[in-house]
Amino acid sequence: MDGSVFQGIGRLSTIVADAAAHPAAQIAVMAACIIWMTAGGSETTLASTMSIGSFVLTQMVLSQQRRRERALHLKIDELVLSKTGARDEIAGIEHKSEAEIEELRGAHHTPDRPASPQ
Repeated sequence: MDGSVFQGIGRLSTIVADAAAHPAAQIAVMAACIIWMTAGGSETTLASTMSIGSFVLTQMVLSQQRRRERALHLKIDELVLSKTGARDEIAGIEHKSEAEIEELRGAHHTPDRPASPQ
């Protein structure tokens, strides 16, 4: 698949995740379930549909969160790199191991500058 297909899927995912987060969507799902059950629909079909829908929606929300997190990290990295006196090695720290992060945290703390609470 080419990039335009992935971009289209990404846009669709964002739209669906945003719409599903709206309170009206939650009310609509509850109403649909009540209508389905009162109309004599199968509980198995409803449960299967809800399970599949939940799985797909969860993946859409996670994709949206990852995209927003990457954008936020890029903005923070840009601020760190533009600030005079800031340690450039802090930019991109989210890709380091826990030990490397703690090493950077410890290297920055001096007796007159205590460690920040965790």
